[in-house]
Amino acid sequence: MNFLKPVFVFIVFTLFSCASQKKYVYLQDENGTSKEYKSPDFVLKIHPNDLLSIQVFTINTEAFPGIASTVDKQIIDNRSPYEKGFVVDGLGFVELPLIGKVNVAGLSMTEARDTLVARFEKFMDEPVVVLKKLSFKVTLLGEFNKPGLYYIPNEKLSLLEAIGLAGDLTFFGNRKEIKIVRKTSDGVREILVDLTTKQALDSEVAFVYPDDVIYVKPINRRGATTISPTVAVVTSVLATLTLIVSVILREN
Repeated sequence: MNFLKPVFVFIVFTLFSCASQKKYVYLQDENGTSKEYKSPDFVLKIHPNDLLSIQVFTINTEAFPGIASTVDKQIIDNRSPYEKGFVVDGLGFVELPLIGKVNVAGLSMTEARDTLVARFEKFMDEPVVVLKKLSFKVTLLGEFNKPGLYYIPNEKLSLLEAIGLAGDLTFFGNRKEIKIVRKTSDGVREILVDLTTKQALDSEVAFVYPDDVIYVKPINRRGATTISPTVAVVTSVLATLTLIVSVILREN
């Protein structure tokens, strides 16, 4: 009769696993077919109070040593990139050596780069402008393995990549109800995302925006440990069968 105990335990464990697995699997596809998702348009734009890293290079380094020799300066400059950046003022202007104030608010990174190149071309030959947004940061709170504030060095970051930065969700993270708090021109907007579906691949939440706050609340602990009706019925049947077999074997 002892051989029935491990079998019973194995069956119950399997049923629990099947019942709860869907809570933790990302990007589920019920029909199992492959599908190509077109990446939504995402353009990183510059806003007032942004912090920009602006480096200018030119073939004539001797004529403009204060601007062109940025590589040499980095060797002896121990400041962090955030201390060396240029702040976009409240009116959308950034002030740079040689060319003065330039309005960059509302421009994409490519548009701002082209604007700066055009201004520097009046003073130097073939300028090359390297532009980065230092103030691109996202905050991940709640049921993450590594919650915190993250600065993003790239111009694009997908929601799944942001989750990866924080070491994925914990076991108790509610993957069906991810909350994104996003700043807009009208205030603040809340967006709910279900990571167990493919919503994160083909919607407005495919990419995170600067200053997004991503919050993952815990699942209901009681709900996480509650036996589903199906599992309860099957468990009851198995227990009854085990008892019957036990009685029969004992009588024999």
